[in-house]
Formats: sequence, structure tokens, C-alpha cells
Amino acid sequence: MSKKSFCILILLIAAVFLLCSCGQKTEQVEPTVEIFQPTRSVATVAVPTRAPSCNNVMTYLGDANYADGTVMSPGQKFTKEWEVINYSDCNWDSKYHLFFISGNQMGAPDFVEIPHIPIGSKGKISVELTAPTEPGEYRSEWKLFGADNRFFGESLVAKIVVQ
Repeated sequence: MSKKSFCILILLIAAVFLLCSCGQKTEQVEPTVEIFQPTRSVATVAVPTRAPSCNNVMTYLGDANYADGTVMSPGQKFTKEWEVINYSDCNWDSKYHLFFISGNQMGAPDFVEIPHIPIGSKGKISVELTAPTEPGEYRSEWKLFGADNRFFGESLVAKIVVQ
């Protein structure tokens, strides 16, 4: 077959192909629209700024009453007081507490609010206790807890003897 005959054959095949496909309906594909839905929602919350923390300093001056080793009757109720000075750079207010930390709790709550004690002032911190009913020596240890959510100062201790 000559080169010219080959080209004519290719043109005829192409013409037949085009004529045959003209009558056929071609399927058109509709474009798809993707809708992205979030898998979760994220809320934004303003982060509160933390108040400047205090340098809490307490000096223990002594027992205001019921010295260590005081003899108590079984079940006797008493209010233990300690005298302290607030050498912090913040006033102690209702955000300050005295927490039980060890020993015998002697019927007291886990913590008590302390009175307002201004910077540089003396004050008395107290907790109501009840002597145990069994004879023996008992110790109850307490610690100040500041507005900055930290313990500070030396422990305040009540030591009694039940007869």
C-alpha cells in the first residue's frame, strides 16, 4: 500500500467514526458541589488575667491561749488562738484561710476563714477544737493558705493532754 493510499484510509476511518458518533447522545456529568461541614465547634473564651500574687509572710508570735501541754477533760470544747504578724505585702482578708494539715483534727472543720489582718499588723487566728475522749497527748497542726492558692508561714500547732 502506498503512502497516499494509507493516508486516505486513515481519513475515511476518521470520517466514519465522526459520522457514527454524531447521532449518539453523550452523557453529561453534572459538577458535584462539596459542602464541608465542621466536625466540631470551638468556642473561644477569654482567659482571665491572674491578679498579681502577694509575697505572703507570717511571723508566729506565740500561743494567745492554751499553751502546749495544757490539760483538758475528755470531750472538752475550746478555742485555740495563735498571735501572728502579717509581714506580707497584701492585707489578709476573706480569701485567706487556716487549713488543718496533720495530727488530730479534734472535731474541727478542714479549714476556717481567718480575720482581716492588715499589712504589718498583729492579729489572732483561732480554731474551735474538741479534746478527744480517750486519755493521751494530742497534736493538731494548721497552716495559713493565701489568696494565691498557696500555703505559707510556719505551722500553727495545738498540743494538749487529755486525762
